[in-house]
Amino acid sequence: LSEGIKKMLEVMDYDIPYSANALMENLGLKSKEGFRRNYLRPALDMNLIRMTVPDKPNSRSQRYLKS
Repeated sequence: LSEGIKKMLEVMDYDIPYSANALMENLGLKSKEGFRRNYLRPALDMNLIRMTVPDKPNSRSQRYLKS
């Protein structure tokens, strides 16, 4: 795992859904594109986190849970 993904998993608690903005804030990140490319996508692809609304990945009510 990359250091970034490890750090993201450290700031997440189990059974608490996080918005992308909340995760970015907890990690001190500003770039949404960089966050998606370097943190979110890889963690989703490795099944380390999961979407709360998997059938609508772009939903504004989308949240992410630690798997």
